[in-house]
Amino acid sequence: MARPEFIAPAWMEGQDSETIHKRMMDMLPEDIDDTQAGFPWDFTKPTANEKAELLEFELMEAIKLMHPMWAYGEWLDIHAAEVGLTRKAANQASGTVTVTGITGTTIPAGFIFAVPATGGAAAIEYEVITDTDIDQSGTADILVKAVEAGTKGNVAEDSIVIMKTPIKGITGITNQAPITGGTEEESDDDLWQRIDDANAGAGESFVGNDSDYKRWAEEVDGVGTALVIPEWQGPGTVKIILLDSNGTAANPTIIGEVYEYIVSPGDRIKRKAPIGATVTVDRPNELTIDYAFTLQLEAGYDPGTIETAFKAAMLKYYAEAKEESVVRYTRVAAVLTGIDGVIDYSNLTVNGGAANIPIDDDEYPVTGTVTAS
Repeated sequence: MARPEFIAPAWMEGQDSETIHKRMMDMLPEDIDDTQAGFPWDFTKPTANEKAELLEFELMEAIKLMHPMWAYGEWLDIHAAEVGLTRKAANQASGTVTVTGITGTTIPAGFIFAVPATGGAAAIEYEVITDTDIDQSGTADILVKAVEAGTKGNVAEDSIVIMKTPIKGITGITNQAPITGGTEEESDDDLWQRIDDANAGAGESFVGNDSDYKRWAEEVDGVGTALVIPEWQGPGTVKIILLDSNGTAANPTIIGEVYEYIVSPGDRIKRKAPIGATVTVDRPNELTIDYAFTLQLEAGYDPGTIETAFKAAMLKYYAEAKEESVVRYTRVAAVLTGIDGVIDYSNLTVNGGAANIPIDDDEYPVTGTVTAS
C-alpha cells in the first residue's frame, strides 16, 4: 500500500512571500509611504521572505516528520523505534561456488572469488564462509557471500569464474546456480508499511497467530514478504513461505536466518514461536507464467524497453495476485496499458491463453518468457 499523499493544512493558503508582504504593507498607517523601493517596503520585504520560508517549507517539513505516514530517513527510524521496529539493513547475496582441482587442496575462509570486471563495472567479490577441501572427486562446493551488501551481488549462474589471488591446486571455478539474496537497505515506504501494520495490530495478543508469524519473519534482514499457511500439516503446525526484498524466492541463507529468529532452537529464551508449535520455513514453489502480446507504441519506444518495464510492473502486481490467489488476465492487461510508451496492445496471452491463472497456497508467481512484438 502506498503512503498517503501529504495535504497541506488549509491555513497554509496565502502564506507565500508576496501575500505576507502585502498584508504587512496594508497594516501601515495611511501617511506612511508604502510604494515599492520605499524604506518601509524594503525594510519589511526580507521579513516576509523569511516568514514565508518558515511556513511553506520548514513548518511543513516539521509536520511531515511528526507523522510516520510522511516522515523519512532517520526521523522515520525514530517512529519505527517507538513500535519496537528497526530499519532492515542491506543484505549480502550468498550461494555456492564449485571448484575443481587437486584432491586435498584447501580453500580457506575469507578467500575471495569474483565476477570479473567488465565494461567499466568493478569486479564483484565473494568471500568463502568456511574452510573447504577439494574432495576425492576433484571438486568442492564452497559456501560464499558477497563482500558488499546489496542487489549487485545477485548474479546468474556461471558468473563467478576468477580468484582474487591464485591458489595452487585449483583448475576451474564457477557457480552452477545463481547467487541470490542480496537486497538493499529497507526503503522508507517499506518501513512505513511495517510501522502501519504494527500500529494496526497494537493491543493484540502475541500468541503465535498468523499475523505474528508474518511480522516476525518480515523483521529479518533480506525478507520482503512472508506468507503464512496455518495448520498445513495439522494442528500446531505452521509453514512460512518467504520472498526476499527483491520479490523473488528467498535463498537458503535467509530461510535459515528466519527459522533461527522465530524458533531459536539453541536458546528457548529467544524463541518467539509458542512452545510446541512446529514451524517450517521455506521458499515458494515458483509458478512460472509466460506472456506474449503485440504492441502499438509511441515514437521512441521499442519492444525490448516495454518488456523490461512489464517485468518490473508484474513483479509488483504479484503481491496483490497472491493475496487473491489468482493472476487475473484483466489485471495483466491493465499493467500492460499502464506502461509508458504503450498506446495499445493485441493478442495478449497468459500461459498461452486468455484465462486467469490460479495460485496454490505454497506457490508464488514468477515471470517466465515475455514475447513482445
